[in-house]
Amino acid sequence: MMKVLTLSTVFPNPVQPVHGLFVFERTRHAAKRAEIRVVAPVPWFRRSRSIPSTTTQRDLQVEHPTFFYVPGLLKFLDGLFLFLSVLPRVRRLQRESDFDVIDAHFAFPEGFAAILLGMWFRKPVMVTLRGSEHEFVTHPPRRKAIAWALKRATRVVAVSHQLAQLAEELGVPRERIAVVENGVDIDTFRPGDRAEAKRTIGFDDTRRLLISVGHLVPLKGYHRMIRAVADLRSAYPDLALALVGGSASTSGSYPKELKQLASELGLSSSVLFPGSLPPDQVCAWLNAADVFVLCSDREGCPNVVWESMACGVPVASARVGEVEYMVPSRAGELFDDPADRGALRAAISRALDRRWDRGDIRAHAEAHTWTHVAQRVERQWHLCLDGKGSSIDTLTPVDANVNDARRS
Repeated sequence: MMKVLTLSTVFPNPVQPVHGLFVFERTRHAAKRAEIRVVAPVPWFRRSRSIPSTTTQRDLQVEHPTFFYVPGLLKFLDGLFLFLSVLPRVRRLQRESDFDVIDAHFAFPEGFAAILLGMWFRKPVMVTLRGSEHEFVTHPPRRKAIAWALKRATRVVAVSHQLAQLAEELGVPRERIAVVENGVDIDTFRPGDRAEAKRTIGFDDTRRLLISVGHLVPLKGYHRMIRAVADLRSAYPDLALALVGGSASTSGSYPKELKQLASELGLSSSVLFPGSLPPDQVCAWLNAADVFVLCSDREGCPNVVWESMACGVPVASARVGEVEYMVPSRAGELFDDPADRGALRAAISRALDRRWDRGDIRAHAEAHTWTHVAQRVERQWHLCLDGKGSSIDTLTPVDANVNDARRS
């Protein structure tokens, strides 16, 4: 069985149990097809006794070395700092049981550090682009670091077509790139009775509910959603909006600003902030919702869209990241510009008024499980091994099997 070393700073730990669940789920399901050791460094300023050096999560052994870097300064050096921080732990893991491939999540700092590890241990490296790269490449020093790393990766996996295009723009040959989207846990996220779900979350079952899920950060566009609800009050006086998620390190004063905006618009009782919830409770909120809404400025492959559809809930979303490929017309209403308030309002209105086949929406999501993702990831790992020491031209082109929802 192939042995894989997975590197990601975005991964659950005892203090942050829902941090990076999308990385965890891909890794967990891929672990049925390979022997995986996970290295999930923890920033030094978040280190506590509550996060031991090694944990076991759903049969995955996870190493939590300390990641030393300077917060807010010299960010272009974070990849080097990460390499130096994890090197001793990776050397120990190699002595215990050597690995065949390094699997890094996010191009920076993980991808950069993984390339240095690959050089040190003479191993092929696969880097997965997940969305933050769009922001990082706007900073010239980090753009150079990301380009340097990706051009040296054996394989580059992107969770969206936009990210695959970015990799090409940074100099990665097309034949070394594959699109492998995120998946969904259809056992955790499944349809339920809407009225019962509303009672479970303590919501009036005579009212209609919009929902969005994610960190309360500006790029998610929650302020636009609140204004859209205000615009729609005359047509839907019973409409409410639930913003499920907690504050992130980049939130700043944004959560407080959202609550202030809701108050100014007279929506204090109609805009709900349930906080950060575990997956089973997120599922209950999704099942209580009439429509899931997304109007982020940027995304990779948003898992919450898959999770919404797995619960049979229709989507009203901007065409950001991979959303256009994820959501067929039978599962949602899409619009072009996330900043276009009128388009957002119109998409929500169409979604509220339309009769949906929730079973059909669920069936669409069932074809995109983490098990399917794991199969495609395993293929990329084998291509890493096959490509080691061979010409780049021998590697396969961008995966043509990516779901094109626009044809559905």
